[in-house]
Amino acid sequence: MYPPVPDRPKKTDIVRSRNGCKSCRQRRTKCDEQKPICGTCARLGRVCESVKPEFKFRVVTGSASGPGARVESDQRSDTRLLPIDAVSLTTSQIIVADNVEPSCRSPTANRVDSLVASMIARCPMPSLRFVKSLQRLDMDIFYSAYWEDRCLPALHPTFQAASQLVGDFPALKAAILTLASCNIGRMQTERIVSSLTARDCTFRPNITHQTRSMVYYSSAMKSFARLTPQVYQNNVTRVLTTIVLFAYIESSMGNFDGFNCHVQGLTTLFDMELRKATSDAPSKALLAAWMQCRFHVWWARTYFSSLEVQLQQRSVFLPRALQGSLDNLHERRVAVLSILCESHQQNFKATLRYWVCQTERNNWSDEEEIEKYRTLLAVEAEKLDNWFAHLPPSERPLNIGLASGDHNTQTHGPIEPVWFQSQDAALNYAYYVVCRIMQCTSLLRLLRSRDPQYLGHECDEVRPWTRVLLGVVQGTDTGISIRRNNYTIGFSGLLLAAVLRCQDLALGTWIEKWLEHLEEMQPTEEGSFPVYQTVGIVKAINRQRQLGGDVFGVSQTIDDGGGTPKLGSYNSQSISALLIHGKWRSSGDLYTECISIVRE
Repeated sequence: MYPPVPDRPKKTDIVRSRNGCKSCRQRRTKCDEQKPICGTCARLGRVCESVKPEFKFRVVTGSASGPGARVESDQRSDTRLLPIDAVSLTTSQIIVADNVEPSCRSPTANRVDSLVASMIARCPMPSLRFVKSLQRLDMDIFYSAYWEDRCLPALHPTFQAASQLVGDFPALKAAILTLASCNIGRMQTERIVSSLTARDCTFRPNITHQTRSMVYYSSAMKSFARLTPQVYQNNVTRVLTTIVLFAYIESSMGNFDGFNCHVQGLTTLFDMELRKATSDAPSKALLAAWMQCRFHVWWARTYFSSLEVQLQQRSVFLPRALQGSLDNLHERRVAVLSILCESHQQNFKATLRYWVCQTERNNWSDEEEIEKYRTLLAVEAEKLDNWFAHLPPSERPLNIGLASGDHNTQTHGPIEPVWFQSQDAALNYAYYVVCRIMQCTSLLRLLRSRDPQYLGHECDEVRPWTRVLLGVVQGTDTGISIRRNNYTIGFSGLLLAAVLRCQDLALGTWIEKWLEHLEEMQPTEEGSFPVYQTVGIVKAINRQRQLGGDVFGVSQTIDDGGGTPKLGSYNSQSISALLIHGKWRSSGDLYTECISIVRE
């Protein structure tokens, strides 16, 4: 037998690192492979990124045939991921995308391919083996169970029939699984250990569930794009349900551009279907669910935008099919959300216009402007009176006095909880109370007044309503609010609107402490509203009040269009500074200052 082969002499004593970080590899230095951050990156203050296998996408569209042809077109198309904002294609483009000749569909195909490339650049994906494992049946079962248990209670009841509508309609099934995996991904947070900026949130959605959501969304979009006109005609309810779920997905991800592409298409489709049968209950229920989502996105876009956007933002009007419909809790919710958004818009337009080119204010007829806005708010107040008149006893406060409409029972002292039979009833009533706050017109008359008796008291009529709102918040279960307010305006957004109209520092401090308690429970978002950003802004408003200034509006210096989709974060906007628009109590002068929003 041959003797054993002698050991090969080592050419160098260097021991190479196989799991070193990207920064050390680029600098060609030895990495100590410490986790979560290596010693070199910690010393230099760099982001320590581990090197992951690169996952590249290929689109094979060849039509070769014969024994030597490569059969991988269909297999590759099954694993190609479409980005979340691929829905920026209009509804009509999506429907016909796979039903046209190749020569006619090149612009659409090129656009999708560019979106895929941008998605990969923004959010690198795990390995191919991991993505393939996501197609297992047990994942579908898991997210289907989560949909039934956690998602449906937060959605309009019309979606309860979606599970029965799935059948042989794969686009709807994939849309359901997308929203379920997106929801659990955003509820299960992961701490970002290597975050170097104090102003950014130190948490991100669970990357595993987020990735699965993208895979399901890709499948849903591909299945939907293959629909033919005949299939659409035979499955109108399924098609509408699928598109509305797409809109909810975009709303959850803060993708304003993608969401806005649905507005025209869905409005047209609903108008066509309801015109055929005005008593079509499923279509009407889906329309209510769609409008709730629209009001939710409208509110999120208002905060935080530039002053010009807030003054020019368009109203979202309630469709004719839903006007006067107050038969159930969810129809009443959509109605009060419509009044809330319109009252908020008119109130803030009437107020914030004073900070736009103040030198030109002398050329305006102030009395005529005030009267115009008071008239518009009076119209909304009349609608709200009708809404409250149709409110059944089961959805009114259980507290004696408030149930009959007496909202002056709490004028001083500690905040007393306001109780309801259900969380949904409490949230609807909170919308009603904020409507009343927005419809108070004393600020419109007294904002420019320098009379000492009014300085610091321009919004006194708002204080009783604010106390009722805080009582409603106090009487609700915060944990349930976090889980149930994902697809509607939450309490954090309502409290921010209230603190901009209530000059009582004690009430503002109460709001600040409640938000801090919310941040301890769920530091990310409530009602798709970033909690930590809201806390920072309310603190800044309260600090101004301590210095003798009342803040009546906040805005961005330069509008960012709502930011970027929240693919790996809880905030679509990275806000480090805001403009505050206020009035000094000592002199009555209006002022605008840029303040820094810093996490403590």
